[in-house]
Amino acid sequence: MFIGHQKIVSLLEKSLKKGKIAQAYLFVGPESVGKFTLAKDFSEKIIDGESPSLDLIIIEPEIETNKKGIVKEKEIKIEKIKEAQKELSFFPYVGKYKVLIINNSHKMTESAQNALLKILEEPNKTSVIILVTHKEDEIISTIRSRCQKIQFNLVPPKVIGEKFAFLAMGRPGLAIKMKDNNEEVKLLKDIRQRFESLSGAGINERLKMAEEFSKNIPETVKKLEFLIWTVHEETMKNSEFSEIIKNLKVAEKINESLEQIKNASVNSRLILENLLLNI
Repeated sequence: MFIGHQKIVSLLEKSLKKGKIAQAYLFVGPESVGKFTLAKDFSEKIIDGESPSLDLIIIEPEIETNKKGIVKEKEIKIEKIKEAQKELSFFPYVGKYKVLIINNSHKMTESAQNALLKILEEPNKTSVIILVTHKEDEIISTIRSRCQKIQFNLVPPKVIGEKFAFLAMGRPGLAIKMKDNNEEVKLLKDIRQRFESLSGAGINERLKMAEEFSKNIPETVKKLEFLIWTVHEETMKNSEFSEIIKNLKVAEKINESLEQIKNASVNSRLILENLLLNI
């Protein structure tokens, strides 16, 4: 199921009809808005074969859980890019092209990005590369300049559907997950309730919550993004200037912490403790 972004869909369909396929694309925009889904759909149409999966290569970060039970995304290393380069050097098995999709491409290491750059500098006429990311600035400019940029944005609530519009935060991918998985709905409702209860929580309770959140960073990222969305929604409803300023400051603190914990090298628990002790 693909929701929204009809202008992008039309643009890509026109390029297919005219046979004007770019050598590389950069699908950019917020998480869970459909970038990866559309990349796969577009790839199958580019390949145009009976079994398109044979000519489709997908690279994305692996998820790892360390001894402490902390869940994080691993980096995409140069070995993966070199394996893909070898695959792209062969003629397509069944279709017109071989397509490489790199999901969350900002997770490529510096050496991996440099290896990809070499592929882009010496393009193969029978291959297409699609980079998918929500962190465009973490991809080196020399790669970005060689890609046709496709900008995705949040999808209006009326397009997603009213039932999950607020919780989905303009992200149809999240709405689909919630439709099929009540746990996703519970996750977001729970964090909203816990956030609202923080005003009466003591230091120990806040520290315990920080410890809990630090054990699953991908899930905590979703929680903090939802909190920012919630705070902004409350701000829009509030006419008191002092409350608006207060909410904006809270949102800014959450966003700063969110950006910090996305960095794998930082002490996530310390950042979360600082955040929860100060909001």
